Amino acid sequence: MQDYKQMRENMVECQIHPLGVASEDILEAFSSVPRESFVPEDKKNIAYCDEDIEICQGRFLMEPSVIARLLQHSNLQEDDVALAIGSGAGYTAALLSKLVSTVVSLEENDELIEKSQAVWDSQDFCNIVGLSGSLSDGAPDHAPYSLIIINGCVTDVPQKIIDQLGRGGRLLAIVKNDDMGIGKATMISKKKGGDLTRTILFDASTPYLKGFEKEECFEF
Repeated sequence: MQDYKQMRENMVECQIHPLGVASEDILEAFSSVPRESFVPEDKKNIAYCDEDIEICQGRFLMEPSVIARLLQHSNLQEDDVALAIGSGAGYTAALLSKLVSTVVSLEENDELIEKSQAVWDSQDFCNIVGLSGSLSDGAPDHAPYSLIIINGCVTDVPQKIIDQLGRGGRLLAIVKNDDMGIGKATMISKKKGGDLTRTILFDASTPYLKGFEKEECFEF
């Protein structure tokens, strides 16, 4: 029988903490949220490997070290209202629920929404609001957000999602376009006056989030 508690501790001590993730709150979230509950039954034995795990066709749970470093750079505040786009199995939303006031979890796959909600309910993650909708549109009805995290690689961040950031808000995503050999973890910050800044944080080989991948070009 797998000792998932020990596996979580090993993940924190061997994969996350050595990368410079020093926030006690973030480390505690990773230590307490059962990652194995958010992956398919036949992949529970690799739930704590530091790799992207396919949860259904074309959809992935990002590797723990990438999620942890995004959170480390996001300047988390207890009163943050966070939007998790492409929440998938619901793991990132569960982590955020330990760290911020409210989490809006956006997903367009109804089966994933149902599975996520069941896990959240069983684990008493009561500050997560699950929404169904187009990922590329974000969730404007509940905006503005002080924190937005896109769970997967994108060719670029749609302006309509950036517009959902409140003043002082931060958006984090893995961005990869034709000019990049590898994905770049990127933070877009909206200053108090409304100006935007974009900061590259670290490299990440994260799979594209469905709907945000590079468009195919056809040659004749």
